[in-house]
Amino acid sequence: MAFSFRHNPAARAGVGAAAAAMTAALVCTPTAARADEPSITVEVTPTGSTRYYESCSNTETWGVAAGRESPDFDKGNYQVCSYPSSGVAFNPWANGLGGEYNSTARDHVIEQSHGEWYPRSLKSLCPYWMPAGPNRSALISEIVQTYQVKLIYKYPDGTIQVADTTQATYSGNKSVSWNPGCWTR
Repeated sequence: MAFSFRHNPAARAGVGAAAAAMTAALVCTPTAARADEPSITVEVTPTGSTRYYESCSNTETWGVAAGRESPDFDKGNYQVCSYPSSGVAFNPWANGLGGEYNSTARDHVIEQSHGEWYPRSLKSLCPYWMPAGPNRSALISEIVQTYQVKLIYKYPDGTIQVADTTQATYSGNKSVSWNPGCWTR
C-alpha cells in the first residue's frame, strides 16, 4: 500500500512550536484504499519528556593498562565510553498489528523530536595516569521524549477504529560525565 504523508501544521507554528509539538499529533495519510478496505493511518502524539541517567555499559580501556593490543596504545591512556548519539525504541504493539509500521512511526517520532535521522557512534575519552590506572566510572545523561503511537483504520463508510497502540521513546542530547573528576573530551 502506498502512503503520502501530511504533517500537522500546528507542530511547526512560529514561537509556540515547542509547546505545539508537545500537544500536536503527527499523522500519516494514506493514498486511497480499495473500496472494501480501510485506509491506514499512523498517528504519533508526544506524551512527555524527562532527563534520564544511566551508567555507560560499553566501556573499555586503551593504553598501558590494557596492554599492547589496545586501540591507540601509543596515543595515551584512556578509559573509553562508547554510546549512540540518539535512538528510537518501541514497546510491543498491544494487538500485534502495527509492527510493519514501525519505520513510518520512527520517522514521525524523529520529526516530532527534531532529532537525528542517522545516529552517530560516539566515544568519550577520559585520561588516566599510572600507577593509579583506570579508576573512573562513566554516566550518560540524555533527554528522553515519550510518544503514544496509534494505528488507525478509516473505513469507506466513515467509521474510524484504533486498531493498535504502542509507546515509543526518542533519546538524544546525550553527554557523558566521569566520576571522579573527568568530563567528556
